[in-house]
Amino acid sequence: MTPFTKLVHSFSRWICWVSVAALIGMMLLTSSDVVLRYMGYPIKGTFDIVGLLGTIVVALPIAYTQLLGRHIATEFMVSRGNKVVQTINQCIVCLLGAGVYALIAWQCCLLGTKVWRIGRVSDTIEIPLFPFVYVVAIGCALNGLVLLIDFYNLFAKSERKE
Repeated sequence: MTPFTKLVHSFSRWICWVSVAALIGMMLLTSSDVVLRYMGYPIKGTFDIVGLLGTIVVALPIAYTQLLGRHIATEFMVSRGNKVVQTINQCIVCLLGAGVYALIAWQCCLLGTKVWRIGRVSDTIEIPLFPFVYVVAIGCALNGLVLLIDFYNLFAKSERKE
């Protein structure tokens, strides 16, 4: 494994733990709000905070899930044909996926900059929204890198076999 691959893998694992912390925060905040609301003291902005933490929970573990091979793959397409056809299929999927995730990351960066410039904030407690758009960009860019590493590894495997 190259140093760059090790760096991407360790960073993917680290930001996955950040999303775990965000999920725990969502759970604690929602539970606290339910209990305190019952007593007549609701937590202001719970809906905003939970929604924004949701972007962290969804966007950051995408690359780590790809590393583990846990994304949904259509077995019908993946298992058809011989090894050469399967390798070509995997190459196409990796390149298309990396391209799509790079495009999403790029557009999120543009959107994040626009949201930052206009000063868009959440509705009730006015949390700036641009960092959360950039979090989505980071998660997508990292998954694009993981897909490119997967693409490279397809050829590295075939060279080792020869």
